Amino acid sequence: MLQLSNDEIVKGIRSRNKDVFEAVYKQFAPSMYNIAVRYVKNEDDANDMVQDVFLNLWKGAENLDERAPINHYLARATVNTCLNRIKKEQRQEVYTKEQMLHANQAANNHSLLEHKELEAQYRTALEKLPDQCRRVFEMSRLKGLSPAEIAEQLNISINTVYAHLTTALKRLRVDLINKS
Repeated sequence: MLQLSNDEIVKGIRSRNKDVFEAVYKQFAPSMYNIAVRYVKNEDDANDMVQDVFLNLWKGAENLDERAPINHYLARATVNTCLNRIKKEQRQEVYTKEQMLHANQAANNHSLLEHKELEAQYRTALEKLPDQCRRVFEMSRLKGLSPAEIAEQLNISINTVYAHLTTALKRLRVDLINKS
């Protein structure tokens, strides 16, 4: 491995000397990998981070500051690359959660709309029932009265209450099935 000073490394990278770049990579990539693994907690991602750091070093060679030690530059670049990746993943996670929330809200709105439509159909079907039949049905289903209580309040026989309930259920079923 080449033993180069910081000035020689910077000048070599700036002049796009592949031998210098390769020597720098071999010398510093393992420690940059260790830094990256501490941040991203994944070996494959850490390798990707290190590759990105050295690719950016090569691309931005002319901007390299000869006063800064190359190992400090690479360490800072590795940390920044990792932090940028983490921030990007967090933004993507937030975006995904927001999308799921919007999808759930849309589904809930759709369900609410379907519920309202079904309720409107139910009300329309209920309105079509004869008055006494509707009154018996509402007392049974909406007020929760027993057939005996309905018969007593309306002064009709319990068998008439059962007949009205049977008629109401059949008509409502037919009306609602025909609507859907």
